[in-house]
Amino acid sequence: MDEPLQLSIELDRRKPVSDQIYTALRQAIITLELPPSTPISENRICRHIGVSRTPVREAIIRLAEEELIDVFPQQGSFVSAIKVSKIRESHFTRKCLELGILGKVAEHWSPELSTEARKILARQEHALSLDDKELFHFLDEEFHKFFSESVGYRGVWNAIQGAKARVDRLHRLAAIEGRLPIVIEEHRAVIDALDRGDISGATAAMVYHLDRILALLDLIIEHNKEYFAE
Repeated sequence: MDEPLQLSIELDRRKPVSDQIYTALRQAIITLELPPSTPISENRICRHIGVSRTPVREAIIRLAEEELIDVFPQQGSFVSAIKVSKIRESHFTRKCLELGILGKVAEHWSPELSTEARKILARQEHALSLDDKELFHFLDEEFHKFFSESVGYRGVWNAIQGAKARVDRLHRLAAIEGRLPIVIEEHRAVIDALDRGDISGATAAMVYHLDRILALLDLIIEHNKEYFAE
């Protein structure tokens, strides 16, 4: 008998099944519930959630395009290792887009936006007090998404998410190194600078915040070699 599949999904038949499977698989991979080298069996997923192979195959293809799953003809599909070379490339893309958004945000910053951003920080602090790391990571994403949405650039946020896909697992591993409390302070530094009207300070704070993951890269790899590939 197959081992239980580490995939939690309750299908809403009113919505596209492929999208729901994609989202559930992507989340399980990013949170490391499905670690690198885990086999992704179409048949097993079909049995687990009671769907045909077509939507499962469509979801796997999308994840392969994001390089979260490796598909080997005649061998099967497997959760990909975290590729070090792709991390730097994806980080560069994300950083360029987020700094561009930050420049737009600074032009329209207001006390109301500051209040909304600080509410997210307060929720992050609460998640940290509960030791709820997944909620913390969800709110971390909400913080960055807030900037894109505040200037009406949701499409740019989608592009940022695409770049983040190859780096998000690294952030999960960084949490083990005690980074989460520092993340909140880095977020607060960005908001504080925006409140002062200090655009260069806000930019510098965001650059520092985004670049910290690369500064920790060697340490994270050293402690988690089984997750990585060149």
